[in-house]
Amino acid sequence: MGRELSSLEDALAVIRDLSAFIHKQAEEILNLKKELAATRAEIIPLKTENAALKKQNAKLESENAWLKRQIFGSKSERFLPTADQSGLLPGFEETSEPAVSVELQTVAEHTRKVREKNGWDEIPADLPREDRIIDIPAEKRQGMELIGYEDSERLAVRSGVYVIRYRRAKYAASGDPLQGVRTAPAPGDYFNSPSGKTKYDVSIPAKVIADKTEHSIPLERQVKMFASEGVQIAPSTLAHLFKNGAQSLKVLYDRMVELIMECEVLHVDETFLKLAVPGHGRCKTAYFWCRMTGIGPPMVAFHFSPSRSQDVAQLLLGDYSGTIIRDSYVGYENLSCEAACCWSHMRRRVFDAHKAGFVKTARMLDMIRDLYRLERIAKDKAEAKGSETALFQARKTVRRESQKIVDNIFALCREWQHNELPSSPLAKAATYALNIENELKKFLDDPKLNLDNNPAEIQMRRIAIGRRNWLFTGSETGGQNLAILFSFAATCKANGVNYRQWLEDILIRINTTPASQIDSLLPQNWDLQPTLKYPGKATQTRL
Repeated sequence: MGRELSSLEDALAVIRDLSAFIHKQAEEILNLKKELAATRAEIIPLKTENAALKKQNAKLESENAWLKRQIFGSKSERFLPTADQSGLLPGFEETSEPAVSVELQTVAEHTRKVREKNGWDEIPADLPREDRIIDIPAEKRQGMELIGYEDSERLAVRSGVYVIRYRRAKYAASGDPLQGVRTAPAPGDYFNSPSGKTKYDVSIPAKVIADKTEHSIPLERQVKMFASEGVQIAPSTLAHLFKNGAQSLKVLYDRMVELIMECEVLHVDETFLKLAVPGHGRCKTAYFWCRMTGIGPPMVAFHFSPSRSQDVAQLLLGDYSGTIIRDSYVGYENLSCEAACCWSHMRRRVFDAHKAGFVKTARMLDMIRDLYRLERIAKDKAEAKGSETALFQARKTVRRESQKIVDNIFALCREWQHNELPSSPLAKAATYALNIENELKKFLDDPKLNLDNNPAEIQMRRIAIGRRNWLFTGSETGGQNLAILFSFAATCKANGVNYRQWLEDILIRINTTPASQIDSLLPQNWDLQPTLKYPGKATQTRL
């Protein structure tokens, strides 16, 4: 009996020990669970922070790669298509570019390629000629007679500054002093001075304006250029000539804007330049806005504004009833007119992703390339007929095929948007395209529309080059004067007109041309003028 009680007490003791151990283990487990929960609570924000840091790092790596490409890489957006593109567009085979003809010429040491002359080094036949005779000394040609000359030509340049002396005839009646003296009228001049006694021929302001707006030469540098010719002209004088030119052409500029706004299709764009802030010694950002005709004779009108707001877009295009071709800038979104977006901008987003190493972009770039190939095919077919109507008809034909390509492009955009991280360049390119999908598709329904807004962007390069040289404009009035004169420089170039010669003629004629005939002064309508003869120079013909 005693042994049983002892065994029972031992068993109870063991149970008590086990119970205490279990209780202790439960407490430890509970504590561990609390610690685990606390650790998890700490881990969750760390994971979130880590994901954010990874996202930020990917973004920084992409931006760093982009910056490296801008600094060290090629600026070309050329993309070499994949090898299997021959079957994408059956019936629309791309014509090959005419190759430069070469022939193999064998010499003793090696074989080399000899290029045919391309004409760039040939001297134009319509340039003025000056003959200089090179003769044989008299003592070496005794007993010989001249039978002709052996001619050769060299391209040369001479100083452009010279003086025109007007000699006004004066007449008096002999024996009749009561009739007085009659003097020929003074020549017309750019400043409209009654006496005609201005010191500057119209060719001077024409040169000043053309050098600044067409060749981006600042007025300060032009002062030095005149000084190198032995002529001292104050910077304020050149500024006055420039301003006077803009004011003289303001009425013609306004008329050109009216005609531009009547065009069914416009290219629009904007770019920045610096505007000096008076009394503060600093500059603020202002903008040049561009409106360019998309069909018909090319005309370009720039507008200067200190703002890039929607109000400016409303001011310039609020009453426009046609279709504008633009980029995705939000300033154009509230306009009532129809809008088509630029495929070149869309391609640029995809190309940036391609440069960042995303190989998936190759398929997209190939398809966009085929869109442009179809446009070239249409242009080539229409060039033989030489009319815009033929171009529009050719576009209707090829754009049936373009429709299929565009559908595939946007299907791929939706795939990227769904499968890629939002911060990925692929997703960003896809989102950009899908946000303006309707505007990008607009060209499919209207053959008058270009595929991109490159014509306006090309005009903006003129401003970009200029601001690097003359850096800023001193006032809003000066900015608008620049806009007027830049407008005519661009329009002259687009129509193949010599801007400086046009200025020399129009700055005189603008003051005497009736309002009903003012359209004849526009670059696309400019009537060729008679031959002008310059003293001491060969005859020059106004082209």
